[in-house]
This record gives sequence, C-alpha cells and structure tokens, in this order.
Amino acid sequence: CGESSDSESATERNFEFSYTTDTVVVDAGEHFFFLNWDLQLADVSQDRKYLYNLNPLTYLIEIVDLDNLKLKKTIQLAKEGPDGVGANYYEKIQVLENGNICLFGQFKINIVSEQGKLVNSIEFDQKDHIGYELKEDEKISYRGVFSADGKKYAGVLDNTDFFQPAKGLVIIDMETDSITYIPIDLFSRLKQFEIIFQEGSAPGIATGEYAYFSFMKDNLIISSSAYNEVHHYNMSNDSLTHHRFKASLTENEKILNYPNYVSSDIGWKDSSTAKDAQVTFKEFFKLTEQNIIWRLSTGKKRTIGDSTLFNHVATFFDPELNMLKEQELENFHDFRNPFFKDGMLYSFLNINDELAFVRLKPNFKGL
Repeated sequence: CGESSDSESATERNFEFSYTTDTVVVDAGEHFFFLNWDLQLADVSQDRKYLYNLNPLTYLIEIVDLDNLKLKKTIQLAKEGPDGVGANYYEKIQVLENGNICLFGQFKINIVSEQGKLVNSIEFDQKDHIGYELKEDEKISYRGVFSADGKKYAGVLDNTDFFQPAKGLVIIDMETDSITYIPIDLFSRLKQFEIIFQEGSAPGIATGEYAYFSFMKDNLIISSSAYNEVHHYNMSNDSLTHHRFKASLTENEKILNYPNYVSSDIGWKDSSTAKDAQVTFKEFFKLTEQNIIWRLSTGKKRTIGDSTLFNHVATFFDPELNMLKEQELENFHDFRNPFFKDGMLYSFLNINDELAFVRLKPNFKGL
C-alpha cells in the first residue's frame, strides 16, 4: 500500500440546501413484518427497487417493493440440510447486484439465492490466501462488506486476543483468494471506547464504536462513528489517504469520559449513556443524482433533566471527499438505516408495528 497522507479537507461551497419530508407506510397485506430489530438485518437491492429484511428467528426474508410500497414476496430459508443457514447469529445482510443475499455471521458468511438455495459458505480462517500469510494471532473478521459484484471483500484483520485492537484492513479478491493488507490505526483508536461488562468469571459482553466500509467504484471508503474523518483507499493505484474535517454543528470526535470495565447493570447503563450522549457519525453514501456524497450525524444539543436532546446534521462532500457544507436538519427524527432511492433519503420508522419510512426530498440551488 502506498504511503498514507493526512489532510484537513474543507471547501465551503455557497449553495443552498432545503428539503421537504413525507411519511409513507408499506402495505403488508396479511403479513406482519419483522421489526423487532429495527431493520438492522435489512439491505436494499443495487437498483434500489427492493428492500430485503431477514427475520433471524424464523429465517424468513421479507422483500418489499419500494416502488409500490408493498410486500412483494417472502423467501423461507432452510435451517438445516444442504441449504441450511441455521446455527448462526447474523449481524447484517447484503444484497449483491446478481440478487444473491449475503448473511454475515460471527464465524461464517452464508450466501443464498433469491430461491433460498445456499450458493456458498465462506470461512476465511480455513483458507490459504495469496499475498499475505495470516499469523497465529490474526484472523479475518466477518464484519465486512462485499463490492456490488461480490468479487471483492473488505474486512478487518482482527487480533485473536479480544482485548487487543484489530491490526488493519484486508481486501480479498474472491476469485483469486489473494489478500491486500492495509495497516491503519483507526481500530486501535476505536478500541478505547469499548465498554466491557463482566461479573465474576462469567463470559463478558462488550459494546463499542463502529467502523464503516463502503465500495465506491475503485475506491474503498473507511470511516467510523467516533471520528470526523475518513480514510480513502484507491485500489487502482494502491494508495491510502486520510482526511480530517472540522465541524461547526457537532463535536469532531468522541471522548472517553466513562469507565471501560463495569460489573453491574447500573455501571453498564451509566457508561453506555455517557458514550451515547456524544456525537455519532453515520457512514458515507452517495446521492447519484447530484454526484455528491452525504454523511449524517447526531450531536448533543442540550440536556433537559435526565434527557439529552440531539441535533441532526447532514454534511456534504464532493467525489474527492472535500467537505462542501454542513446543515442542521430541523424537526427531523433520528436516522435509522438510511438509504437513497430516486433522489430521496429514506429512513426507517415503526408506526404501531407497521413498516414505514420518512422520506426527505432534497433541493439544491447553486450546486
């Protein structure tokens, strides 16, 4: 990998941004959507026509027609047998451009077709890779992302010792099984925000901040929930650049103002509340119609009694990831699994156990 460079990126552009919103409800017919996990196990097809939502309790995939806002069909996956995908705790799903659905588990990625057939099961630790030899204390995590065509996988090179931070990034060519290793210190900086709950000798649980990976053509965009910055890896010339941004509407990073190790429910709640009351950045994603990149964030506005009020901010970047503008979104609810469709920003909303979306339609003048 080429040498990483740091820069502060800001190019204020004098354009006007306004928007209108509406709320739409999906017609489920006689079906009841699985909304218990707030669409955490959902993804949108590459053409933005369909939303896929996995019920991890029944292994049923619900497919929503986003053009007509109604349930299109369901796919029942097998739990056992030759097409079985059971005995896994799934953390996310991803829909590839060929319609295959990737189910990301803790120790395996299962890929199924739209007919519910098991296409592939990927277990990185059992592979002999080309270009990089895994050391004894290294493993490739399954908290990654595929390129739209499924030919590339970007993930974290983890340390087998849970208490140690991840070492960097890997990009795997799924056709040749070759690995590109990209050292990056983001994960060691994120590790400081982890909260570990443990009582006695019982197995502990942990929560922390998120790293985001997004393929944009020949580029891999790496960002996090804790820092106002982005790493940009250009796969065509093997170069890594690092951009830091300066926000005026939120803080620029989280700070550690809580205990990392707790042994009681109260301690867990207090640490989590202190962490969650700070700024949170979402991942970068592109609005094709305007050829600009968005990032949404929330920041602490003020505290009233025991409640924290947040402001919601949209920040805009050009294709080279120069920051163009930031603007608060007034009277807008929290961003939950946002995605763009037909130039509008969709954000999940649960209305009395019905699947709904708040749609934000942007308007730019002078862009």
